[in-house]
Parts: sequence; C-alpha cells; structure tokens
Amino acid sequence: MKRDTPRANPILAAVAVARVGVGAAMILAPGRFFRAGSGTETLLMKTIGIRDVVLGSGACHAWTGGTHADLRRWATVGMLSDSADLVLGLRSRPLVGSRSAFIAALSPVPFLAAELFGLTR
Repeated sequence: MKRDTPRANPILAAVAVARVGVGAAMILAPGRFFRAGSGTETLLMKTIGIRDVVLGSGACHAWTGGTHADLRRWATVGMLSDSADLVLGLRSRPLVGSRSAFIAALSPVPFLAAELFGLTR
C-alpha cells in the first residue's frame, strides 16, 4: 500500500471506528456510561454520542475513500474535540465534584493519545 493513502494509517482508522462504536453505544444505551439522574443527563449523553458518530463516520469515510490529508483533517478535528472535553473536565470540579470531574477529564485521554500517536507517525 502506498504511504500517501489513508489506509496506510491503521491507528487513525482504529480511532475512527472506535469513535463510531462508542458514539452509537452512547446513543443507544446512555445508562451504560453513567447513572442517569435526569432526562437532561440522558439527552446530553446522546448528543455527545451523535457528535462522536459524526466525527468517526467522517474519518472512516476519509480512510476508505479519501486522501491521507482528508483522514488527517478528520483526526485533527476529533483531537480538538477531545482536547476541549479534557479541558472542560478539568475545569468542572466546582460544578460536578472532584470524582466526576476526574472521570470527565480522563474519558477522552485514550482517544487523544491514539490520535496524537496516529498523527505523528
């Protein structure tokens, strides 16, 4: 496979597929990710799932039929989204408490690490 094809980067492809899977699970079974306290929390979890499905689907499409630049662009947008989630989690302690803020801050870290690794290799 040529180096300039998106398929040459299986790490970014794995992140894209995982993002679609996690997003779908958040839409279909949001209670698996948190203990629902209200309909608002369920709605929020589902909207985050929709975002992940959209970002992951775009990256999957770029991986299967686009250029390497397309895949890098989608991965970069995903990384920006995950970075914003990390920062928001770190700043959310006054709103949700230390434990919940810690969980929120750490949740995007595996995606961020994989995206950084995939974009730098």
